[in-house]
Amino acid sequence: MNWTAILTAYQLQTEEIEQVTDRVYKIKSNSQSFALKKSRLTRDDLGRWQAIQQYLQEKQILGFVPVYLTKMNHSFVESDSDFYYLMPWIEEQYLDQPVDEYATVVHAIGRLHAATMDYHDLQSVKQNKAVTEQQFQRELSLHREQMLRFVRYFEAKRFMSPTELQICMYYRDMEQVFNQLERWQDVYLDVLDDTDKMKYTLCHGNIRPSHYVATGTHTFFLNWEDAFMTSPTYDLAHYYQYLCQFHDCDFLKMTESFSIYCRYIDLSDYEKALLALQLLSPVKWLELISATTHPRRNSSNLQQSIQIEQEYRKLLLALDFQEYIYQTLQLSQTEDLY
Repeated sequence: MNWTAILTAYQLQTEEIEQVTDRVYKIKSNSQSFALKKSRLTRDDLGRWQAIQQYLQEKQILGFVPVYLTKMNHSFVESDSDFYYLMPWIEEQYLDQPVDEYATVVHAIGRLHAATMDYHDLQSVKQNKAVTEQQFQRELSLHREQMLRFVRYFEAKRFMSPTELQICMYYRDMEQVFNQLERWQDVYLDVLDDTDKMKYTLCHGNIRPSHYVATGTHTFFLNWEDAFMTSPTYDLAHYYQYLCQFHDCDFLKMTESFSIYCRYIDLSDYEKALLALQLLSPVKWLELISATTHPRRNSSNLQQSIQIEQEYRKLLLALDFQEYIYQTLQLSQTEDLY
């Protein structure tokens, strides 16, 4: 990193530079504080990222932290093939009154999605319904076969490793995941016929505690490097999956936060089915299991076990959460009448 070139580009007279994380620096200059971010952006990402920045400013999104322009009116500085950008430093406020982060963050997600919402026509998706149904069946069959093949491979050994035993113990729960996936695939296909449009919003793309700052009045989202326009369910699925990997995840607060979100965005049955399919996706789980059969030279058995446990927790809580979502469907309420 060429500090002189970066500071000169932003015309900063530094008083102090503090490295906060491996990618974030806090810079004090002229009695103000700034955040310098070493991004993960590639040259191919820059155009999309700059367009997102401009879009957020034009829409005047509440909670968006703008980037400063350089003296050459650029939104970033390149140094040693890395791209850096500068933002105001937002100080997190610690209040005496406890803050419910689940609700706070979902309020912010809801406001973001509501402010950027548009609609996407589903006519082409409906026309390809038969292809989608075949793809669903093929993928689910493949997932089931992969899982069974791994379990048989591990159980055929005289002695299983702790990680292999861990995977085999979770086989019955994974069967439940596959069964619920099949149910939601049917729901998706059933409600597709009666759905003409789906909501289309700007999604942050990577919502987690390190990417937002909660103050007394607003929640500010940071790091828009993964932002793009898609179904609002993408942000919800990503955020809930992140929460679910931890042992102290509060399921009740998850369901309450989902109700809060639906006050901002009234998700259709089609979109709820899409959310459930995203939450129940076993792709990452199967990738982790596959990695145990072809361990890397420097891989740690303990780290593998932790990753498998975290992914298992995501899917286990997804099983409970999808049942809650199912009870909110208009389809399920109609079925209950008969």
